[in-house]
Amino acid sequence: MKKLNAFLLLAIASFVACKSKTNSNDDVQSIKFKFTELGRETQFRITCDKFDYYFPEGKEKHFDKKPGIDSVMQLLTGMKMVNDGTEPDVRGKIYITHAAKTVDTVCVGVKALSYKGTTYETPQQLLVLIQK
Repeated sequence: MKKLNAFLLLAIASFVACKSKTNSNDDVQSIKFKFTELGRETQFRITCDKFDYYFPEGKEKHFDKKPGIDSVMQLLTGMKMVNDGTEPDVRGKIYITHAAKTVDTVCVGVKALSYKGTTYETPQQLLVLIQK
């Protein structure tokens, strides 16, 4: 019986440890938005790697408190994937800094955004949050 109790205790501790490691919202230290006017039009589509070149004087907004970070991460985890070849016309970037000092970059357009190599529909609530 002691072996069974010890096994169950170890299993529960392992589950809790794994669960805390997989919650990516907990390891996010800060989020920085860098953006220009979201309605600003150009004659051609701005790619993610050219955003800083065309908009060097962008506005910035920072989130370093848990409620703000959680609200942004919740919007980014509930997005709908786009599979029709749409690419974002980038008007902003989101830099997500993790506790391990790694940084994820989200390239945001008004209609689509790119995150971790995948294109998604831009959540309108995200646009509202950026412009607040």
